[in-house]
Amino acid sequence: MRRVCLVLTGGGARAAYQVGVIKAIALWYPRVHHSPFSIYCGTSAGAINAISLASYCSSFRLGAKKLEWLWSRLTTERIFAASFGGISNHFGRMLISRLQSDHYQNVPFGLFDNRPLRHLLRQVVNFERLEKQIHHGSLAALSVTASRYHDGRSVAFFQGHNQLNEWQSSNQIGVRTRLYPEHLIASAAIPLLFPATKLNNHYYGDGSVHQLSPLKPAVNLGADRILIIDLRPKKSPPSSTSPPGLAQLGGHLMDTVFSDPLEADICHMHRLNNFLTQLTPAQQHASGLRHIEALHLRPSFSFEPLAEENYGLMPLSSRILLRMIGISPKQDAAITSYILFESDYIQSLIRRGFDDTMEREAEIKAFLR
Repeated sequence: MRRVCLVLTGGGARAAYQVGVIKAIALWYPRVHHSPFSIYCGTSAGAINAISLASYCSSFRLGAKKLEWLWSRLTTERIFAASFGGISNHFGRMLISRLQSDHYQNVPFGLFDNRPLRHLLRQVVNFERLEKQIHHGSLAALSVTASRYHDGRSVAFFQGHNQLNEWQSSNQIGVRTRLYPEHLIASAAIPLLFPATKLNNHYYGDGSVHQLSPLKPAVNLGADRILIIDLRPKKSPPSSTSPPGLAQLGGHLMDTVFSDPLEADICHMHRLNNFLTQLTPAQQHASGLRHIEALHLRPSFSFEPLAEENYGLMPLSSRILLRMIGISPKQDAAITSYILFESDYIQSLIRRGFDDTMEREAEIKAFLR
């Protein structure tokens, strides 16, 4: 059986777009049909979507509904402490930890306290179902990628059937483990915005930071076809004549970190596929390479106008904090589009993801066939 992999990239609140894409694809299958994907690979917020869907591989439409239900009820307060008291307590803990003796470990720095997200994931994501899906054959493998700070390596934590082996290369390692909320928190810890997470005596952050080969986990887990839902828009944001500020530069860097390595990896895969077509079957077998199809889905719109339109829905305390560090709703909408976890903004992204997918229905159906 050919194995189809779903790759979900990171992007904070932008990952609501992926929910709309999944919602559209789920409508093309019967109510009790199993998932068309047997392998899931996620990074950052995409890892949360991946593990939610993988928990319901035996009923794809149910998994899609559960995922939409989760995102539809998100608010900023359920992702990070956004009240005046929560922000004050967070900065107070970080300050006190830095005044303590060197024998005590400092609290990792982060502009926001993401402990509410950890609590939410423990409530709504059924991690015990993952092993059941693997045991029954509905799920072949699932990976969550995080960045290890002490050596700058990308680590793909994976859970899957017994024939899968760990791997190691110059920039990435694959580690077999049982996945828990801490792996998702680590993968989604955007540098500077959220604190690093400690796993196995090492600190980890957002999986996109050191992920030079985003498709490698999918390939090493045995994928023959890869559907990629990227969060970098096809359209560029409206041009501006004003000089970029600190936050605008930060948003630009985040866009680059989340998507540029993926573009390079897709181009590399296409070149390998073209090379394999020049070889005989015997030569292909001897090379150890295999042909892997890939379909790349991207938003047809820019996130900045939507983020600017819904910026006022963010809690006042969070807006004041962003203003204090120089982030304004108009000039720096790129970075706010990653942390705007408000219902109207999220619903807009889900609708647009749904519409973009329906426009490419024939192409996606032919790919999944």
